[in-house]
Amino acid sequence: MCFRPAAIASDKIACPMCGHENPISATVCEECGFAAKGAASAPAAPGAPKAPGAPAAPGAPKAPGAPAAPGAPKAPQA
Repeated sequence: MCFRPAAIASDKIACPMCGHENPISATVCEECGFAAKGAASAPAAPGAPKAPGAPAAPGAPKAPGAPAAPGAPKAPQA
């Protein structure tokens, strides 16, 4: 038995706006015209680590040794 996932076409990328499959080299979607950011770079593989400096998702555990986020300033008491 083989449990490998189905092969993913590496020469196409789905538009984040409409889902149309575009060539990796496309700078805009052929269907809706959405401008692709970094069209020359390939998408990250599923499960790949985030790029350094990328913000963590809300509710994600913080990195060990990371400083706590500052709280909102308190209103002065009258």
